Amino acid sequence: MAEDKMARVWQRFQEIMGYSDEEMAEFKARPKTMQMFNTPVFRTHKIVAEVISSHGCICQHHVGQRLVLNGNGALLRDECPPVICVSLVSQLTGPIAALYERFVAGLDPNGLLFDTISCTDIGFDCGGWGRVLAKVKVEGPEGKS
Repeated sequence: MAEDKMARVWQRFQEIMGYSDEEMAEFKARPKTMQMFNTPVFRTHKIVAEVISSHGCICQHHVGQRLVLNGNGALLRDECPPVICVSLVSQLTGPIAALYERFVAGLDPNGLLFDTISCTDIGFDCGGWGRVLAKVKVEGPEGKS
C-alpha cells in the first residue's frame, strides 16, 4: 500500500516538473535533492513574510500584511495581497535558502539569525520612494510559528 502511494507521488511529481524518465532517474540519484524530497516540512509548513514597517510603498503594502509561500517557496496567491512588490518578494531568496538548510537539518526554522528583509527601495529620506520591512517566519500545519 505504501509503495503504491509513493509511486503515485513520484508520478505526480514527474508530471508537475515535466521530467523525462531519464531526468527522474537522475533526480532520484542525487542525494541532496532526495534529502529535500524526503523532508516532510517542505510539504507541511508555510513560509510567511509579515510586513512590520511600511512607508511610501507604491504597492500599498501595510503593517500586518502577509506574503505566504508553501514550504517549497511558491507564493500562495489566495493567501497573499492582490498586488505584490517585486522589490520586496525578491529579497526572500536568501532567507528561503537558509530555511531550506534548517528544514533538512531538522533545526527550528524560526531560529534564523537574519529573519527580517527590506525591499530594495532606499526609502523616501534617502531619495527613494519608500521602504518596506518584513519579518520572515515558518508556520506549521496548524498555522503556528
